[in-house]
Amino acid sequence: MKNIFIRKWFLETTTLIKKYLFYLCFSLVFGNSLPLKVGETLLYNASFRGINAASASLKTIKKEVIGIDSVYHIRFNAKSKGPINYIFPIDDEINLWLDTKTFLPVKIHEKISEGKFKRSTTVHFNRKSNFALINNDTLQIEKNTQSPFSLFYFFRKADIQKFKNKEISLIQNNKTVLLDLIVRENEVANVPAGKYNCSTISPERKDNKKFKNKAELDVMFSNDLKKYPVKIRLKLKYGYLVLELDKIIS
Repeated sequence: MKNIFIRKWFLETTTLIKKYLFYLCFSLVFGNSLPLKVGETLLYNASFRGINAASASLKTIKKEVIGIDSVYHIRFNAKSKGPINYIFPIDDEINLWLDTKTFLPVKIHEKISEGKFKRSTTVHFNRKSNFALINNDTLQIEKNTQSPFSLFYFFRKADIQKFKNKEISLIQNNKTVLLDLIVRENEVANVPAGKYNCSTISPERKDNKKFKNKAELDVMFSNDLKKYPVKIRLKLKYGYLVLELDKIIS
């Protein structure tokens, strides 16, 4: 009887040790490989039709709580420089609060100043009831609806290949738009921050309509643990606006 008890105790103890070791190894391998941490700042050079036009940044400000949601507070800034600043001044600030588990937006505040155009918009997402409150208007949304800017972080956490030929829902001009996702693999981006092997995502509208100003979007994510958005290319009616990663501060 005593031997049976000892054998049972030994098996249970061994099992617990194995579970602990597995958890420890998992933590060591993946615990520090999350694609985002507070303080990370991505600096970009922006050019339009080959002319150096602006500087931009994506910064993870802090981790906080909104209601019951744990979120990352992220800020995007873009400011024109040089001759462009006199011809068409840009001074944009977009704050995003992304769920730390899903990287979907919980709240967005946009303050846009582009030439004579000014706009201030706040969006609150209610994921349980599938609606968004845009200033004082209510909009019905899909389960995973987000904004174009949150895509830069959503795909840093997601397995990009799983979204190949899938669809995604975005809020654009107070409406939801369904997009097909085109994914291209193993493309090379040469940017000031270095040379990266990337996966490129190109959203296309399912209704075959053009985006505003006939825009087309490509985002190149590095094929490493961090999945940095190293190059963002926006094709407009009169040329390309290109953001290239210049520096990483972590």
